[in-house]
Amino acid sequence: MNDKAVGEQPPALEQGQPSQTAASTRAPSRLESLPAELRHEILTQVQDISDLKSLVHASPVLHQQYLIGRKAFLGAALKPALGNGLVDAYAVHTSTAMAHKQQPPYYELEESATRHLLDHYVALRSVSPDQLLAEVNPSEDDLAAMANFYLSVASPLVELCASIFLRNVGGDPSSLRVGNLSRTERARLLRALYRFELYCTLFGVGPMGCGRGLALPMNDILRSFFCLFRPWEIEEIDCVYRIIREHYETVFDAIQSDVARDNPRFEHWQRPYTPPGSFDLDSYFNRDALRQGTASHGLRVFSTVLRTKDHSTLVERMQKYMSPHCVFIEPILNWTSQGTRRWQHPSEEDRAEARRDRLPFLGDDEDAPPLAWVIIWRGRYSNEYGEHIDFRYKRWGYVFWDYRRLNESGAKKQLVRNGRRWRN
Repeated sequence: MNDKAVGEQPPALEQGQPSQTAASTRAPSRLESLPAELRHEILTQVQDISDLKSLVHASPVLHQQYLIGRKAFLGAALKPALGNGLVDAYAVHTSTAMAHKQQPPYYELEESATRHLLDHYVALRSVSPDQLLAEVNPSEDDLAAMANFYLSVASPLVELCASIFLRNVGGDPSSLRVGNLSRTERARLLRALYRFELYCTLFGVGPMGCGRGLALPMNDILRSFFCLFRPWEIEEIDCVYRIIREHYETVFDAIQSDVARDNPRFEHWQRPYTPPGSFDLDSYFNRDALRQGTASHGLRVFSTVLRTKDHSTLVERMQKYMSPHCVFIEPILNWTSQGTRRWQHPSEEDRAEARRDRLPFLGDDEDAPPLAWVIIWRGRYSNEYGEHIDFRYKRWGYVFWDYRRLNESGAKKQLVRNGRRWRN
């Protein structure tokens, strides 16, 4: 993968040629007139990767400076943007690069390669962002690809997904504005998006749309992937999946007649053949497999579909993206899978639940259990998730929100009132 630095830059700028705009003929700004050493130091201190993108796109002088120290600037800007989620972003990039090395039209990741990637991911989760970049030493192109995914997919989806979740909460509109996401809320949403993308690449159709089969035995995915995370973090991933699944359900309703076998556009195809681009969305089995498979493409496809407003374009894109996949997340997080995992591979989390260990609310911190989780389990440790939690909580994105938002929106009262009843 050879993504353009900091998103999709104009080729002339990426090659270091002067911009053919008014900016190239105006007098240099005070920033541009500084010595190169000072400009380098200033670009290194940029804490927002979106600001870095704006700076290097606006000024040919700064763009030239950026090209000279591209790797250092990208690394310095990615660390504050992603925080502790940098390890998740790196795992997504690594898995995507691994998928791109496979031969289309279909590929199946090797079990040994998948286990090695997950083992490396676990090891890197214990180091700081600074240590991570020093240890893995990503190339300029690696960092550029990570920056591109963050700017074009992950960061915009934080806001979009937050908006969808909060619309489902109801309550006081002033507490539901996405613009005032706290640092902790944003960190939780961001890591959930990256972890969902990682799961799609390893166990779904994936971003290339040609992943087939499971990289690990089905009965091992829960333990080898989801059990890397704390139970409320598993719920974060499942919440993201639920709203993606729900959106595709709405899209299927909108395009059902357009892709039906009896649509006039397919009349030149003789039965019993099914023409390309035709899907039977009346069948529950087909619809469910297509819903899971389409969701398992990951975030790039979901982001594209979310932004598509023209109906004809939506139909055309969905005909390209719709893919059947019968084993995605639901079968892995259902009661049976969790029960089997507990019986075959009991964990310390299971023992903490059996002892009824206390799990108090310790404040709004990305490493601490969120208030909603503490409320529904009455301050006791629980290692239950997936089908054990009512879908209505998941539609809220209940595990993402801080105390203030839950309290002001009225959601906290509903959690206290319905906590036991809404646990399955």
